[in-house]
Amino acid sequence: MAEFCPRCGSAVDAGGDERRLCDTCGWFGDNGETTKQPPDADQFNPVLTTVQMLTLFRDVCRQELMAEQIYDAGYATEADLRKVKTEARNSLYSLVEMFTALRGPHDPPRIIP
Repeated sequence: MAEFCPRCGSAVDAGGDERRLCDTCGWFGDNGETTKQPPDADQFNPVLTTVQMLTLFRDVCRQELMAEQIYDAGYATEADLRKVKTEARNSLYSLVEMFTALRGPHDPPRIIP
């Protein structure tokens, strides 16, 4: 029987052990805490959305690294590299905007010392 993470709704490994680990969001608990039904597809899940955005940003960073390596090898121009770096910077700003929107107006900003 399939089990799903209570935090993000992703399927978790239901091996012979009582403990469960979600590879998507890092949630850890026992099988009594998991859900037996997947979340509704039309229901907004901020944890899953955050994980998806971080995965996309990781891919953008990989592409930027590959572009830098291609440029260093002499197979790309500086304009090509600048274009890739601009796209990576824009995706970073989109990520910050998404986190700000998910935080919502009711959560006061916290200053971390």
